[in-house]
Amino acid sequence: MGTTDMATTSTEDADDAAAAASAADKVEVQQAANEWRVDWITGTNVTSPDGENIGSISDLIVDGDTGEMKAAIVGVGGFLGIGQKQIALPWTDLTVNSDAQEITSSLTREEADAAPEYVFRDQEAAAGDMMTDPAADPAMAPAADPMATTPTNDPAGMTDAPADGAMPAETMPADTMAPADGTMAPADGTMPAEGTTTEPAPAN
Repeated sequence: MGTTDMATTSTEDADDAAAAASAADKVEVQQAANEWRVDWITGTNVTSPDGENIGSISDLIVDGDTGEMKAAIVGVGGFLGIGQKQIALPWTDLTVNSDAQEITSSLTREEADAAPEYVFRDQEAAAGDMMTDPAADPAMAPAADPMATTPTNDPAGMTDAPADGAMPAETMPADTMAPADGTMAPADGTMPAEGTTTEPAPAN
């Protein structure tokens, strides 16, 4: 290993050591004896003062300002989780023993059955997930009305549409109009005199 490589390695090791020392001051390193994990608490049964089972903890409510535990959500009643109602027991009213394997409440089973169901709120959407106003976004603007475009029989777009919105009838040349009596007009475009009939030429 050359001198340059050794110097680079030494610098990298010093940077790693500094980062590790800085991180150690910003994180918790080891769980203390009086600390519990959340998954130790959720799923644990809560019992009444006389030892009767009330229900199991399904969630926890935390104060967003202080970070303190506010309540434990307990599923009461039902059968195999079906038809349960969720009630909130104040955390300060619970006694947690043996690393959250035993949790006792001051609430009796009868009181738990009669307690009102806890009302959850919806989580607020993040600022970046807010709906965009379609009028302010060209990509979400409604498509143009195809009926409002220039008619196909008026390429130049010079014909004014009638006020009632009806399209003008297509004009046919005068020399292609058939007489009312059903005879065909001569090839030169002249019309036969009134009262006369144009007979077809005899076959040779």
